[in-house]
Amino acid sequence: MYKLALVKEACYQDLWTCDKSKGYKKLLESSFLRVGPVGLLEIFDGDFYILKTNKSNTAKKLRLSQLPHLKEKDYERIENTVPKFLNKSLKEIAINPESICWNNYDIVISINFAVPIKIRKKYKNIVWLCLTGEGKFPIGINYWDYLITQNCPSSPFLERALIDMPYTFISSNFLIKNFNKDIEKNGIYFEVNSFNTHWTREKVNIPTNFKDLGIPLRFHNGDMKSHIDQLIISKYFVKYQGRTLRGNSFIEAISSECICFLKYSDCYGKLNLPSFCYYSDIKELMEKINILENNNNKRLELILEQKNVLDRITQNVDLQFKQAIERKRKNKGRKITRLKEKFFKLFSYLYYCLLVRINIHGINKIEFLPPMYE
Repeated sequence: MYKLALVKEACYQDLWTCDKSKGYKKLLESSFLRVGPVGLLEIFDGDFYILKTNKSNTAKKLRLSQLPHLKEKDYERIENTVPKFLNKSLKEIAINPESICWNNYDIVISINFAVPIKIRKKYKNIVWLCLTGEGKFPIGINYWDYLITQNCPSSPFLERALIDMPYTFISSNFLIKNFNKDIEKNGIYFEVNSFNTHWTREKVNIPTNFKDLGIPLRFHNGDMKSHIDQLIISKYFVKYQGRTLRGNSFIEAISSECICFLKYSDCYGKLNLPSFCYYSDIKELMEKINILENNNNKRLELILEQKNVLDRITQNVDLQFKQAIERKRKNKGRKITRLKEKFFKLFSYLYYCLLVRINIHGINKIEFLPPMYE
C-alpha cells in the first residue's frame, strides 16, 4: 500500500483547520466551507498538513486565477483567523514545508502550489499532484506530475498529465457512519444553489408542489455542522433550479444516505447517478418522491445504487494513483533535455493562445488557465 499526504496553505480559504487526530467529526466541522477530499485520510490513511503560505509570485498568480475577487490582504486575513477547536491562528499553527519528512510519502497532493518548487525538485521519487482550489488549472506547469481535474473518474484510465478525482472525495458510508443521529429520516434538503439563491438569507419562493407533499423542507444556512446535520436527517436531496454544478454536493448527499434528485443538465462533473435520480420537470419530481414515500424498499435499493457510484469512484481513483506511482518509478532517471523543456514551454503558450482564439470541440476553455512556470 502506498503512503500519501494532503497539504494546504495557511491562507487557503477552504477545508479543515484542525488535525486529523481530533477525529473526523471535529475535522469536518472545522472546515471553512466544504467537506472536501476527506477520503484521502479515511480510505487511504493519508496525513494532512497545513503549511506556511507559499509567497512566490507564481503561487500568488495561481490563487488570483482561482478567486479573482480575493486579494493578498484577504489571504492575510484568512491566515490570521483563529479556527474552531484551537486558540492559535492558522499562521501560527502552520508548519514549515522543510520540516516534513517527505521521504515517507509516495504521493503528495497539494492544494494550489502549497509545496514550494525547491522541495518538489529535491524529492524526485514522489508523485506530486496539484489540486487547484476551484478546478481551473494551467495548461503548462513544471515539477508537478499531474493535475487533479475535480471530475469523477468514469474509468481507471490515467491520462498523461491529469488525474480524475472529485474535490469532495469520500467513501459511500463516511458521513452516515460518523454523523448518524439514530432518528428516522424525513423531508427534503435543498441543494444550496436551488431557487437561484445561495444561503437562505435570501427570500425563497417555494412552489406549492413541494408544500403539498406535507414533509419538512430544509435549506443550507452556511454553517458546516448544520449542513451535515440536515443531510443526515433528510430523506431527499433536491437540486431545483439554480446554476449548474460540478457535483460535490451530491456526493455528500449519497454518503449521508439521501436520495438525490436533479435535472439532466444540472451536473457537469461526470458524476453518473442512477437514472431514477433525474427528473425533467417538477411534475415528474413529485411523482418520484411520492413513489419513494410509499415504497421504502425502492428507496433502500436506490441508496445502494448511489453508494455503488461512490465505490466505483474510489476504486478508479485508487487505480489511477497506483499507475501514477508505477509510471514515475519506471521513468526514474530519465531526464528531459533543456531544449525539450524550452520547446514544451513555448508550445504551451502557443496552445493556450489557440484555445482562446478558436472553438475546439471537447475543450472547456473556461477551465484552462495560461501556463504557470515556477
